[in-house]
Amino acid sequence: MRYGLLAGILLTALALPGCAGTPAVLGSAQQKSLQSLQLFGPDASPRFSLYLTCNDRHGSCAAAENAFSNWSRSRNIRLQLMEPGASLPAAREARTGVPYRMRIELAPMIIPSYDESGGVHGDMRGGYSPPRIGYTARIEVFNAADGKQLLDVKAQDQKTGKYQGDANEYIRSEMSALIGSLDPGYMEH
Repeated sequence: MRYGLLAGILLTALALPGCAGTPAVLGSAQQKSLQSLQLFGPDASPRFSLYLTCNDRHGSCAAAENAFSNWSRSRNIRLQLMEPGASLPAAREARTGVPYRMRIELAPMIIPSYDESGGVHGDMRGGYSPPRIGYTARIEVFNAADGKQLLDVKAQDQKTGKYQGDANEYIRSEMSALIGSLDPGYMEH
């Protein structure tokens, strides 16, 4: 059992190079702007409600939405999933004492691998192209009382996937890095 667990960890580490220890996805200026808002109180309680939209036109949203759902449950953040392009609903946060509203628009991207070798009947001059996996995100923070936009930042990443790798593992890893940029105190269980 112990060797099986160790082998599983090793295989995961080998399958996802560049993902473990991924640095914060926001630049230092963006990170400072975000920290200046004090999205978490002194007792680590959230001071915002989260509205998440995900566009699955070029990739699946399931892994990304699950990562944000896990974060919101773990940190007691009010999360509302919304359709892409939907407007924020009427503010209720000001009445509950939560000063901010955060909207994150995600767009995962998965470009499958392909092989142009042509097989038995082809000319065999083609080649293999590995999969590309990534995302773009727009993060906005609004004052809950008056709706004024306080922060608008963009994050993105794109990596070359491994042969027969799992795109969902990469998306989960990158969402963890994005969440870590928003909430440095969060440790995924």
